[in-house]
Amino acid sequence: MSLFKSWRKETNYQFLFWAGMINGIGSRISQIAIFALLYQLTGSGMAIGLVLAVRMIPFLILAPLGGMLADRFSKKNLLFTVDLFRIPVVLSLLLVQDSSNVWLIYLITFVLASLEALYVPTRMSAIPFLVKQDRLIDINSLEQAMVGFVLVIGAASGGVSAYYFGLSTSFVLNGITFLLSALLIAKVNIPFDTHNEKGNEPLFLSRRKLWSSAAIITFFFIAVTMPLANGIDNVLVSVYALEVFEMGELGVGFLYAALGLGFIFSSMCSSFLKRSLLALTVLFIAFEGLGHLLLSIVPSFSTAIYVIIFITFVGGLSNICIDTVMMKVIPRRKQGTIFGFMQAISNTVLGLSMASAGFLLEVFTPRELSLIVGVAYIAFTILYSILFMKLNLVKEKRELLRV
Repeated sequence: MSLFKSWRKETNYQFLFWAGMINGIGSRISQIAIFALLYQLTGSGMAIGLVLAVRMIPFLILAPLGGMLADRFSKKNLLFTVDLFRIPVVLSLLLVQDSSNVWLIYLITFVLASLEALYVPTRMSAIPFLVKQDRLIDINSLEQAMVGFVLVIGAASGGVSAYYFGLSTSFVLNGITFLLSALLIAKVNIPFDTHNEKGNEPLFLSRRKLWSSAAIITFFFIAVTMPLANGIDNVLVSVYALEVFEMGELGVGFLYAALGLGFIFSSMCSSFLKRSLLALTVLFIAFEGLGHLLLSIVPSFSTAIYVIIFITFVGGLSNICIDTVMMKVIPRRKQGTIFGFMQAISNTVLGLSMASAGFLLEVFTPRELSLIVGVAYIAFTILYSILFMKLNLVKEKRELLRV
């Protein structure tokens, strides 16, 4: 019930939520269409892998820039501007007619990914400015629900749109979603805070003090290590459907829908996540590892669906916990910068992990690789436990807020 109470009270956040939901679904629709278009023009699976790699590159450079811009300029204006710029860019895909235009797909993908790299840290750093601190856990739960709905609705809509109405319709729909998102962002009132939380004095936080903080170092360590396993996860979902259980594209759709359902279910548990968030983070990551151990021995496709729902359920809960801790500890005026650098690191590592999964599957069977991923998650929990035990969050927050 607390989740719905927070939703009703945070009317300003509701516009940001629906904007993220709508443009996320639109992006998923056009992503599926891009994959289909590339395969039609080239007949190469490698071309799809290359476009995924192209999507990751801008985050390394532009996510930190986006975060720094979010700390210096109006977050609302940045989000609104990016959404408007994305409309003509995605509509440019309509110009692709034959295999001689494949380079244009890669260029447009790069530009869209660059704009997204600016958008993501700005949006994330805007949330603490919009909602009360005691409701952050509920709002982060809603963010997980949004991820799940985008995954389920976007994937289904993308397939239906491309199959029945053609690829061009998918790109037009994405342009419309960016327009709707911009209109919703225009209704959001995001305070442009030039002062610290006390409201009187400016916040003077040295870069050395910021980056030497034990809390910041711990958060970055998680941003580096978790994508190592998550990237392999993404590849294994498709491989389990296509190779292990031989269910074809239909199986891929069912397993990705299971991923989305897990995130949606995790969002419903915010009322149980009130205290000891770091301990809960470790616990849920350990359960995530256990889920992968189970996935390595599941006897049937239907059982795999339930296990994958469980994996993303506990994974979503760990995301909710650690995101809430970061939003409470990191000073609001530095969150754009920190989240930007984290996005750069995590997306780069995620891309490398996804690329390495292909090579690992040449050495290990999918079940063996799932077992390795499960062991990796459990090993991470040991490292995180050691780091968390040394953290005094109250002291860390006080030090970071020193004027």
